[in-house]
Amino acid sequence: MDQPSQPKLKLFVSALSGKGRALRRAPKVAALLRSQGWNVDVRVTHRSDDPAALAAACTNHWVAVLGGDGYIARIATQVGARGGVVLPLPGGRGNDLCRCLGIGTDAVAHVRSLPTASQICAEGAGEHPRIRSVDAMQVRALNGVNEGQDAAGQRPASPAKDLEENPVQVLGIVSFGLDALANQIANDTSFASGTFAYAWGALRALQQFHPKTMEIEVDGVRRRIRGWLVSVSNSGWFGGGINIVPSSNPSDGRLELLTVDPVPKRHAIRVLARVLAMRKVDDPILHVEQVTSVKIWDSAGLVAMGDGDQVGEGPLEISVSPDVFRVFV
Repeated sequence: MDQPSQPKLKLFVSALSGKGRALRRAPKVAALLRSQGWNVDVRVTHRSDDPAALAAACTNHWVAVLGGDGYIARIATQVGARGGVVLPLPGGRGNDLCRCLGIGTDAVAHVRSLPTASQICAEGAGEHPRIRSVDAMQVRALNGVNEGQDAAGQRPASPAKDLEENPVQVLGIVSFGLDALANQIANDTSFASGTFAYAWGALRALQQFHPKTMEIEVDGVRRRIRGWLVSVSNSGWFGGGINIVPSSNPSDGRLELLTVDPVPKRHAIRVLARVLAMRKVDDPILHVEQVTSVKIWDSAGLVAMGDGDQVGEGPLEISVSPDVFRVFV
């Protein structure tokens, strides 16, 4: 029988994230949370559910989320809108958000490291050193969304979302070009996950992709960029464990724009290999600048990938939204 004095915690679990990985971890995670003094109410979501709508209807101040980056983002945004606090738990294939926050990739191990519920919920817990604010990127359509192609420019993309009135929030990186195509291929890979899946996707993408010319606007200044990729970063992490923009801080109210020059493929492969090996990459073909807003006026037919999923196509604006939600890490 539940003790009335126990702090309440809603635990959202994705049945889909990580091809069932989150669902398999859920019983152990819930048991550990209960042993730490939480009154845990578990809600497993399936393909037919809308995680954002369920989170908006939830009234719990403390909400744990076990799933992939996109799943955590959708729920955390709603919880943050009403001032709640999220406990992100890795349950996807890449788990880049949890890596960025220092949580790691093992949900069970992370839960074991948490203080007890009474310690977390003590008076003044809002100042607890393990609570931090997290920014997000808003991806919004500019003048409607056009029919597009995939990142290889070869086949029709999935139906575009209406982003003009309902922007998508992304926590990690919004990418166009080579890295976006690698992400798409990795998503379709069944024999690998995380960095290995992305490495396979990158090798396949290099066989198909060629540098593109895009027209963008950076903090009000238009420019044309030709290269292998254009990415806008909030956290710096992507591809299941690759920290491609180490200078990114998801709590500083700023974004980073990453571009890669249109060098010959053999040069691009050498740089990519260092990125995949998670080594420090200091190459003149990589350009990083701090920004607050990037508008993509001409994407050369490329789709935008964010937090592992397709988030839009055609003309888009990517801007920073500071302090979208708070997490206990």
